[in-house]
Amino acid sequence: MGFLLLAGCDMASPGFRGVPAVTREVEGSRFTIRVKDRMAEVIRTSSEFPARFGPISERAQLAVAQETGCVPAWVTGDPAMMVMGLSCDGAPAPRQPRRRTISCEIFDAYYTDRLGGSASMECTEY
Repeated sequence: MGFLLLAGCDMASPGFRGVPAVTREVEGSRFTIRVKDRMAEVIRTSSEFPARFGPISERAQLAVAQETGCVPAWVTGDPAMMVMGLSCDGAPAPRQPRRRTISCEIFDAYYTDRLGGSASMECTEY
């Protein structure tokens, strides 16, 4: 019988290296948050299935607002890692990066040793 092991990683991306990390939990979702200037990098460290971008990004935005006191004006990324532009003290958030992100959600996934696996996906461009 095959097992799939997933390891969580909350290592900062190059733009956020050296920035202190804070852990926040909102409604059962755990996030590592790094804030630099008026941008936040958020990495989900809790296991969730199905990992849907909409509900997870809403919880991540709440976590960032609780941590910073700023309002997330936009969010881009996927259910595992997001970047947010923050509006703090009435100042506008930085512009959202132009590069688009595609987030896919997996539905009806299964795997057997003998037959392999299959999954249905639905993807959304942000």
